[in-house]
Amino acid sequence: MAKDTLKDRAYAIIKEKIIDCTYAPATFLVESELMQQVGASRTPIREALNKLEQENLVRILPKRGVLVSEITMRTLDEVYEVRFLVEPYIVRTYAHLLAREALAAEREQVEKSAALPTGLQLHRVDNDLHQMLLNVAGNAYLRAMMDNIYGQNNRIRVFSGQKVDSRRIETCREHMEILDLLLAGEYERAAGAMTRHLENSKATAVRALLAAPGGRAL
Repeated sequence: MAKDTLKDRAYAIIKEKIIDCTYAPATFLVESELMQQVGASRTPIREALNKLEQENLVRILPKRGVLVSEITMRTLDEVYEVRFLVEPYIVRTYAHLLAREALAAEREQVEKSAALPTGLQLHRVDNDLHQMLLNVAGNAYLRAMMDNIYGQNNRIRVFSGQKVDSRRIETCREHMEILDLLLAGEYERAAGAMTRHLENSKATAVRALLAAPGGRAL
């Protein structure tokens, strides 16, 4: 297997385990264990870890090892600061490029999710709208930044133990409001609705993080 392929494989596997908190925040990664789990030699593992450090998912500490980045209130604040700046902008600037058929199909999925007895599919439906807007922007630099932000957002969600049902109905209503405004061509109002949705999501994340074992208000 080519070196770049091994590096990419190592990067993808380690990143996924960091994002879903299999590799818990504030724990050290053992290089020999990573080599065994990924099935790669030391060089691809180290190259993958260097890339993950650039994305603030790990910290490489000289003579100590590789630490999975902590999740603190500052992490949450910084993630949502970017989301507040970028996502309403994407709505204002690019949402007019979305096909009505795609918007209508997404609204139907959100409505179905709201009617389910549990919110097991909510994270997927929630992510779909944000990814749809990111995709239509077609900006590779925005995508690289927001992929990292969404990864961090998922870490916060998993680490803080947010329950999928805790905001299911509210999230679905907020998404349907955004989608209805987009279908009506009300892009400025849709951007405002997106901001309110993010404010409510952040408030929920803050409460969950503070209540979580090991939650920190730093």
